[in-house]
Amino acid sequence: MKLAISGKGGVGKTTLAAILAYLFARDGYKVTAIDCDSDVNLPSALGIKGGFRPLSELHEIIEQRVLGPLGMYKLNPKVDDVFEQYSVYNEDGVRVLVLGTIEKGGEGCFCPENAFLRAILRHAIFKKKDILILDMEAGIEHLGRGTARGVDLLIAVVEPGMRSIETVSRIEKLGRDIGIERIAVVVNKYMESGKIKTILESVKYPILGYVPFSNCFIKADMENIPPYKICDLKPFEDIKKKIEEMLA
Repeated sequence: MKLAISGKGGVGKTTLAAILAYLFARDGYKVTAIDCDSDVNLPSALGIKGGFRPLSELHEIIEQRVLGPLGMYKLNPKVDDVFEQYSVYNEDGVRVLVLGTIEKGGEGCFCPENAFLRAILRHAIFKKKDILILDMEAGIEHLGRGTARGVDLLIAVVEPGMRSIETVSRIEKLGRDIGIERIAVVVNKYMESGKIKTILESVKYPILGYVPFSNCFIKADMENIPPYKICDLKPFEDIKKKIEEMLA
């Protein structure tokens, strides 16, 4: 099962990614969680305080693996050993990797770092049997068309309101453009309201669940505690069940 979780900054996608990783690990699955966001938060949400190194900073290794003769790029550099060596595990056995930031060039830039990180994602998606959870940025284009085809489900995390519809539409277009067929929605910070419900009814994708607004998540963030240690997990357990049913 390969899940990509996308959404604008601050909507709670990292919280969802961390809690789903925890729940699957709790059920005995091998889980890999990869932070693909330039604003790195997933390790701390999984209780990892340090010890990880963003893979985009492995400049010497990237140069060795990606650059071939005459300065040509290798499209499929060897990364399996890097994947293992730079994995960090939390106390629940979740494997965590951090991709890090790529300095962006022009549109369509195919820099060595980009080639290397895409190879890491391909390895995670196509070579590993673990449950994979990708904590993405709002944009998912850097997955690449070939890699994206291995993603079983793209989850758009939204907050209730008109912007939700715009966000879902944009993510839907990105998903379709790179070949992800299955898309679903999680509504975070939900507060009961007839108007909000009416707005959300216009979302054409399956809604996996509604996570109620709670100060607990703010407290977990402020105290640097994994949210699954102190917050109500019932909404997330229901979301996990729906994901399993959808992908069965």
